Amino acid sequence: MPSSRVASEQLVRAEENERSPTRAQQGLSADEAVGETVGEMVGEMVGIVGHELRNPLSAIAALAQVTMSRSDLPADVRQRLEQMDRAARRSLALVESLLDFSASRWRGVLSTRPVLSLPRDIAGRVIEEMRAANPDRHIALEVRSLEPFEMDPARIEQVLCNLIANAITHGSADTPIEVSVDVRDGEALLAVKNRGPVIPADRIASLFQPFTQGPENDVGGVGGARSRGMGLGLGLYIVREIVDAHGGTISVDSHGDRGTTFLVRLPRRRM
Repeated sequence: MPSSRVASEQLVRAEENERSPTRAQQGLSADEAVGETVGEMVGEMVGIVGHELRNPLSAIAALAQVTMSRSDLPADVRQRLEQMDRAARRSLALVESLLDFSASRWRGVLSTRPVLSLPRDIAGRVIEEMRAANPDRHIALEVRSLEPFEMDPARIEQVLCNLIANAITHGSADTPIEVSVDVRDGEALLAVKNRGPVIPADRIASLFQPFTQGPENDVGGVGGARSRGMGLGLGLYIVREIVDAHGGTISVDSHGDRGTTFLVRLPRRRM
């Protein structure tokens, strides 16, 4: 006979199963039920692996930064540390991208922490970072309003970073990337514009799908951004998920005479 503890656990599981709707009651076919179960397992696995990798990668990047602050380092050692730091940060960005994908795709939610922020300052921080990483590219910022707006600053930095990285990857190298921020009529407007080949109209709808990739520079803006979705085709998907989590929209306008513009519109939160 089973022990009292085992019998108790079996009783609890039986009660949970009785309360929970079956796959059939949810209107799922056998194949759909299997697909949903596998998806949940994959999502959990990605989340576990991502969290396990994030801490050691962060430690490697932090250690490299601290060591590089020493003034007595030989040039070749500093160069190796810089390479280590860049590799750790690229890997960390990939892990963060996978965690975001797991949260939005399998759990149906991407967390945000909106606070009153200045879009000008958010864009300025991102552009400073992108200029440092891409010194041969011209990135211009146009500030059309100094009004604060409630948004998650870290997530909006992620949006702008991905959009600018996407413009760097797919836009014409000899033309500037134009970033603009504005607050008007109850909305925050964030735009990233680049010159280059036009995105075909029939491909715009698929830009924000996960794991969507395009040949390098075949169309302006196709594929994942190289900052957070490096090589995975997740950059624009995560951008859309963050915008959705803010209750906003993102659109794409691409014409030969106007260039390609990604426009984010965020509504003011209702109290």
